[in-house]
Amino acid sequence: MGFFTRCCTRLRLSLLALLAGLLMAQAGAAGIRLESAAGLESEGRLALDARYVVSLDAVHENALLAGVPLVFAVEFTLTKPRWYWAWRRMADWFNPTARIEYKLSYHALTRSYRVGVGTLYQSYDTLSEALRGLGVVRDWQVAERGSVTRKLDSRFAGELTMRLDTSRLPKPLQLSLLGDDWTLESATTAVEFGEAK
Repeated sequence: MGFFTRCCTRLRLSLLALLAGLLMAQAGAAGIRLESAAGLESEGRLALDARYVVSLDAVHENALLAGVPLVFAVEFTLTKPRWYWAWRRMADWFNPTARIEYKLSYHALTRSYRVGVGTLYQSYDTLSEALRGLGVVRDWQVAERGSVTRKLDSRFAGELTMRLDTSRLPKPLQLSLLGDDWTLESATTAVEFGEAK
């Protein structure tokens, strides 16, 4: 009986150690995951809200702390109704894609992180706060007012993704990345647009 109890205890400890190791490895892994997304159609306008969870590993964090800004791109492609955008594309050069860029940087002088979208910047005291701000997309107009028209009762839908744009890294760093995996990209997610009420 005592032997059996000791074996069970060792097995439990081994499983706990394995679980702790997996959690630590997961905590240190870099990645981008979509937490939520919603599309809204109103007056010929398509807008998106989305929230991504972005995590960096030690390589990305060290580059950031060394003064290398990281540019992330959120990209959208209209996919439905396919006949609509195919016709519009041929008729008037309608572009069924949209892109927005977020620039994450670290400022050693103030020891703060900044997230920039266009000419707007927001400062954060910690990296975790900056990463939370980085993954938020609010009322993003992927098709401006009057640019889409509903016909045949088709619903609009598209694909959404977020990635680290490694082509925006400094050239010397891009060359040194050959062979290293700096890829940070979410899975492509389908988003449907609902009518505003």
